[in-house]
Amino acid sequence: MKSTFRLLMGLAVGLVPALPAGAGRLADSLGLDSDVVQQEGGYTCVPLPPPPPPAQHSGAEGMPPLPLPAVPLRRTEKKNPPRPPVLIAKIATADKGDWATNPGDTENLLRWMAETLDVHFSSMNLPEDQIPADPREIPVLYRTGHEAFAFSPAVRERLRAYLLGGGTLILDACCGRRAFVESALTEMEQLLPERPPYLLTLDHPVFHSFHDIKPADIRYRPWARKAGAEDGVPAIVGIDIECRTAVFFFRWDVSCGWDALADSDRHHCLGHETDCSRILGANLMAYLTAERSAAIPLSKALDFADAARDRSGKFVIAQGKYGGQWKTRSAGLGMLLNAFHEQTQTPVRFERDELPLDSARLFDVPFLYLTGHQDFELTDRERRNLREYVTRGGLIFAEACCGREGFDAALRRELAAIFPGAELAAIPPTHPVFLFPNALAAVQPRPALARRLGVGDAIAPVLFGLNVDSRLGVVYSPVGLACGWELADCPHCCGLAANDALALGVNILTHAITE
Repeated sequence: MKSTFRLLMGLAVGLVPALPAGAGRLADSLGLDSDVVQQEGGYTCVPLPPPPPPAQHSGAEGMPPLPLPAVPLRRTEKKNPPRPPVLIAKIATADKGDWATNPGDTENLLRWMAETLDVHFSSMNLPEDQIPADPREIPVLYRTGHEAFAFSPAVRERLRAYLLGGGTLILDACCGRRAFVESALTEMEQLLPERPPYLLTLDHPVFHSFHDIKPADIRYRPWARKAGAEDGVPAIVGIDIECRTAVFFFRWDVSCGWDALADSDRHHCLGHETDCSRILGANLMAYLTAERSAAIPLSKALDFADAARDRSGKFVIAQGKYGGQWKTRSAGLGMLLNAFHEQTQTPVRFERDELPLDSARLFDVPFLYLTGHQDFELTDRERRNLREYVTRGGLIFAEACCGREGFDAALRRELAAIFPGAELAAIPPTHPVFLFPNALAAVQPRPALARRLGVGDAIAPVLFGLNVDSRLGVVYSPVGLACGWELADCPHCCGLAANDALALGVNILTHAITE
């Protein structure tokens, strides 16, 4: 199967006739084949060199300098305050005329944030061969430019380790240049080939981490609109690691806005308006600072393991693989199984598997787990397989990881197509799934969910169910559970606190085993 990147690039140059819905929407936002992009070489944001200083002559030329006074003058000016901690480092290469076209972009953004938001960080330039192994030294790396670029294999290896270790990479196509866009997409694919890029939608936490960004706040410069950018529609490409977006790629420029650089006869910027660039930058920094402590989940060393390799006598749980981000918390399910054994002492041996939704092996497992963040679309074969799976007695448990609206809408749409006429309805509080082995009359929401719902520290638990042949064939949680299963400090998760997420998960497993 072609990667998302190849599909996007193929569409941009007219090589691919049709695309899946998600990839098509992403490619449509890139505008790589527009007439405006073809003319970009005639315009630049590179500043003109300063004029030479005028020659100065005075009658005092040639005179020796005046002697210092015998008593030094008292210094009355205030000392400079200590430099704030470094949040972001701008990746520097040998071609300073490329990566430093907007030399004040990060400093100006951080200065604006200090003046308007009273948050204080600093930035620095960093040669690309000095990327730190520990992202706690420099949490965010930033690469901008006009021209095509490629990281060396050694730099790419260090950068991949940096991202997997909790760091973040921001890519900005300065002035919206096509050469940089193509290089950025290539590098994203090579850095994390197992994690496809996707277009961030307005339900992503980065749009609400400080300013509550609405469609009316997404505004582009005139030349970006001519190239295909659409006001109200964000065009930021991301790559997620677990529940954290680790790579942000701005196809439409933000650096000129951060540097407060206006359009002119010699500068036609394909980017966001200045105010829009600033609020996006502020939200991005707020998102990243909140995620710093959550980048490495506590559960990495606590994953579930069953030493017995023989599957006989085991209750097999499969995680469904589909054409999207199907695996959001890598250790969550294992942590839930640990909690189940510890709490219930039930002599049940588990086996985990990862299966494509169109696989015939699906019918060998009684429990199927589906999760994700974004919108997705199943194939006809996957839909037929899932319908037959449930009809033959299988149970689907689905969870909108972090309570994300994109997955919620997609799952409801797909279930309606798979089971026409069946209703996905709220499971009543008297159902055993809320009562055994844990009686759950109320649960604690995470702070992000409490803010979304406008509630305090207790809510009624909510699950939805879909009955097939008078049997509960689908159980669905519209709020996140897996972050709680992993004991992860996920600041933007609209889900349940760890103890209640584990308790509800144990109840769901118990229901699946006993029914």
